[in-house]
Amino acid sequence: MSPPIVCVTGASGFLGSHISTDLMARPVRLTAVVRTPERALWLAKRGAEVKQADLTSRTALRAAFDGAQVVVSNAALGSNQGDMNEMERVNRQGIENVMRAAGDAGVEHVVHVSTVAVYRTRLRHRMDEASTSYDTERRRLNLSDITTDWKYARTKTLGERLAWRLSEELGVRLTVVRPGPVYGSRDPKLTARWLASMSKRVVLAPLVGVPLVHAGDVARAITRSIDQPSASGAAFNLAGPPVTPFRALSALKRELGFGPKLIPVATPFWVAYDTSKAARELGFVSRSIEHGMREVADAYRREQRANV
Repeated sequence: MSPPIVCVTGASGFLGSHISTDLMARPVRLTAVVRTPERALWLAKRGAEVKQADLTSRTALRAAFDGAQVVVSNAALGSNQGDMNEMERVNRQGIENVMRAAGDAGVEHVVHVSTVAVYRTRLRHRMDEASTSYDTERRRLNLSDITTDWKYARTKTLGERLAWRLSEELGVRLTVVRPGPVYGSRDPKLTARWLASMSKRVVLAPLVGVPLVHAGDVARAITRSIDQPSASGAAFNLAGPPVTPFRALSALKRELGFGPKLIPVATPFWVAYDTSKAARELGFVSRSIEHGMREVADAYRREQRANV
């Protein structure tokens, strides 16, 4: 029996690259579905098949998914990566295109990468998968809009709701994972800012607790959900325990051996998510921030040597 074909949208991006790497270590055939095939050449060299498709084209997605048993719906616009029209087109309409293309191609199972931004944020409270949903009608004094980009939270919430509805309509099994703020090597946003801050003389570092999670840990949970029967029809929080930016930057500074003077800024709040369901059913474990920053520092040094 031949290994199953697993398609990953956005396979050459930040989280997608970690998902792809984890999948290639397993008995599956990976299809990297990307907008720019040139950016996925490194995946092709490792044995992945690369297909070009954009979330805005159901036809292209249908062709990319042909023959696949599983689709990991990972591609999306992140926080502050577009205006509302762009976010709607990719994070909501794009998900409809993915689901309908999967149904057209006879895909059995879709794993949709959502986000903890689909919840209404509650400080100093551990939110589980049944917690109150984000209010998609923007309101004044909406606490969630302080902790994340409201356009991102709104469109990702609407996109996930649409995925659930279409799963039932099309008869495609659906698993939803909701990562917290993701960091790790190849991250062009949060981790890149952390690395850039290491060249400064002084950095203010808040003491607010943030549920950071390493991309590798999210990827491992996603790949495990593919062959876990209980994951079908279920949602899973994938987040780490609250960690302050001060601790995160201190860990990175220690691993690199250089960095700025870090000045802690008192902000006695934290945001947290209950991940016991993912731990129980997917074996999810969030590595410590110190362990995660070691991976970031090692990748940084490899990149620096390659550029010499």
